[in-house]
Amino acid sequence: MASNCSKDKIWKDDELSIQRMSYTGNQLRIDGYYYELVDGVLYGIYCFYDNGVIHHLWDGIKTSEINQFEQTITTIEFIEKIKKIKYSWGVFQIEGNQIKFERWYPSDPPLKSYMRTGEIINDTTFVISESYRMHKGKKSEIKARKETYHFKQFSPKPDSTNTFVP
Repeated sequence: MASNCSKDKIWKDDELSIQRMSYTGNQLRIDGYYYELVDGVLYGIYCFYDNGVIHHLWDGIKTSEINQFEQTITTIEFIEKIKKIKYSWGVFQIEGNQIKFERWYPSDPPLKSYMRTGEIINDTTFVISESYRMHKGKKSEIKARKETYHFKQFSPKPDSTNTFVP
């Protein structure tokens, strides 16, 4: 008797299109985190690390809740939880005054990775002007952006140890 069952489809998340490279420059400070401020709320809160890893910590923190947020991200519970979330991780590269970073984003399986590119204004500010997905070596889903990220010194930031970025 023949079966008409099909195998479950195996989803493969996007691979990152840029390689992790150590950051030894001084274009951006990395002794804290960056955020975009929109109407009194912090979005796109990122830590950059000297090993080339970027870590998306959170979105949607009110400025009045920054102290609580900073206490939370140093707890063992938070650190252990976030290390298991693939879409919190990615890589970045800086060449001259240009920055680009790529990470996975939450989505239905498989996870898609998107690149953000822009210009470094000074060592505490950068502006993202474009986002896109690299698919089979070509840009797709290109969107213009105007996201200004600001630096906040913070220590100790969570470490960059994860199992997702090679």
